[in-house]
Amino acid sequence: MSDRPVRLPAVVDDDLASWHTGRLLTAAARLVEHAFDAGVADLGVTHAGVTVLYELAHGPLPQRELAVRCGVQDQTMSRTLDGLERDGLVARRRDTADRRRILVERTDDGALVMEHAEAIGEARLAPLADNTSPESAVVRRMLIRVIQEYGGFRGRCPGDCK
Repeated sequence: MSDRPVRLPAVVDDDLASWHTGRLLTAAARLVEHAFDAGVADLGVTHAGVTVLYELAHGPLPQRELAVRCGVQDQTMSRTLDGLERDGLVARRRDTADRRRILVERTDDGALVMEHAEAIGEARLAPLADNTSPESAVVRRMLIRVIQEYGGFRGRCPGDCK
């Protein structure tokens, strides 16, 4: 992956001002994700992989719950975990309390990659780190509202996914 910033087609500020909020939000999210992805590519991990490693920071989780927390389908999570496990960043094992359940845990190498990914994110996304300005507070409240409104089951496990 290139270290070159991803650019949207050339638009003038007047064009951006005419975009509806959803389009602005989608374009901004894509640009932020590309900037982060370009940085973590050298670690041999994807954005999805970093998300998994982040979710496992406090200990093992059932694979199904991990998929729900990451907002992906079980099959997508399985493919992501295949790569992370192959690279030694996570380990999967049967839950001794319920043999039907697969637990996923982050390895020491996975924790190290996560530390590096967090540092890369902080460096590459530093312009977004200002949480002190009134404008930033307004944007943060709006983003939180959007995530709450459209997040569905993200972060919650519908039914019993243990």
